[in-house]
Amino acid sequence: MQQQKGFTLIELIIVIVILGILAVTAAPKFIDIQKDAKAGTVKAVDGALSSVSSIVYGKALIAGQTGATGTVNVNGVATALVYGYIASSVNLTSLLDIDTEMAPSFKATTGAAAGVGEPGPNKSAITFYGDNATTFDYSTLSATVGCAIIYTQSTGPNVAATVTMYNGGCN
Repeated sequence: MQQQKGFTLIELIIVIVILGILAVTAAPKFIDIQKDAKAGTVKAVDGALSSVSSIVYGKALIAGQTGATGTVNVNGVATALVYGYIASSVNLTSLLDIDTEMAPSFKATTGAAAGVGEPGPNKSAITFYGDNATTFDYSTLSATVGCAIIYTQSTGPNVAATVTMYNGGCN
């Protein structure tokens, strides 16, 4: 009798079924990678903005520009200040040197009214619109909705500016 070489048809089918089961259980994890990447990018921009805010405040202290208005040079550009912190009128993507040509989904907005299209009084924002989106609704931001960073300028002496990140809705 000859000795069998290779797999039987049943063994091959069992292996294919096992690989199919593994693929079905692993697919959701791989599909979620894009969402995690966008949320991570927003988190990185949040960290960069917090760092820049602290550095600019340090420069303002040294230059004596901690009054209700002031300016300091950041990368050769005069940057408006409110109580030593970056003013909400400053374009944050320019300040952070985010190339919106390469990353067109990131938009900087400064606003005077809260709600759709405006981040709110004394605030500016960097939003991630997502694929093919052209507007952003600031009134719906929450821990699980939205993909944005809201920068709120200082409201008085010895009151720090705040950076709030919303990355739970990055899709």
